[in-house]
Amino acid sequence: MKRSMLFWGMVLISSGIALPASFAQGLGATQVGPDLQNFADCQNRVQGHSEHLMADRLQAKLDKSTSLTAEDRDIWVAEIAALRQVKPSHPFKAPDPSNPQRYFLGLTNDEQTAINSMHNRFVQENNLACEKKYGGMTRYSPGSDQSGQARYEKELKDDIRTATNISTIPVGPLPSPHPKTLQQMHEERRAAQQARQQAATQQISGCTDSAKGLRLSIMADKMQQRLDASKGLSPKERADFEADIKATRDASDQKLDYAPPVDPKNPNRAMMRLTSQDQTELITEFSNRYLASMQNCVSAGAPPRRAAH
Repeated sequence: MKRSMLFWGMVLISSGIALPASFAQGLGATQVGPDLQNFADCQNRVQGHSEHLMADRLQAKLDKSTSLTAEDRDIWVAEIAALRQVKPSHPFKAPDPSNPQRYFLGLTNDEQTAINSMHNRFVQENNLACEKKYGGMTRYSPGSDQSGQARYEKELKDDIRTATNISTIPVGPLPSPHPKTLQQMHEERRAAQQARQQAATQQISGCTDSAKGLRLSIMADKMQQRLDASKGLSPKERADFEADIKATRDASDQKLDYAPPVDPKNPNRAMMRLTSQDQTELITEFSNRYLASMQNCVSAGAPPRRAAH
């Protein structure tokens, strides 16, 4: 309850709204106002961080942009300067109000993703630092139990994610900042995202197709092992056994889910050649190999080739 009140108190202060006396009394501390203000100021330190990262990246790209016209270069210089001016007391002010997010045109999707991840980590680290310094009302009550605040801070620390450092992405030149509306920019990003999703879906579909027939391939191997270990089979029994194995392998090569029975009157004959233990091992091996195949395929970005028999 007190943590919730602390949060809303911070929101009120950051919005310029004075805290009522009843609110402070409800928190049970005489120095709530200054403490909440300190907490809010601490949290507000993150404002401008992502803009400064974008400005640094755009400047690095501008330094490599030798073919820009003087007019285009002036546009990028103005965008970078506007980003650098952002701080808690100074929100972003677009050089061109009709195109308030033009700076995004100079950043690739990978660069934007890296900046977002770096900013998110900075926000998490700053939040933890603010909690350690100002968070929790129990710190203002001498002798009170601090274990709850300690657990909360540990949860915040454990939740901090690894960021993608933008320095790992090669720096290229800036494009000419052709005028685009915000709607056009959103539509382009939406189209690019849909294309990536479609490509991912096709990749997964290709990986799934590449694994078809795997279960029957393993089944045929198990049947062959069972045949090799069998003694005293008549020529007809061995021929029937071999026919079931061949039918299973052929179905595997054709990427079928099931092998057509050699003897329609006995459709389960092939499976019955395996013991219960064989069938259990078949399920386990198929599950492990299928999972590994899918993971390798998705990681490699292309369907793998199934090993030859």
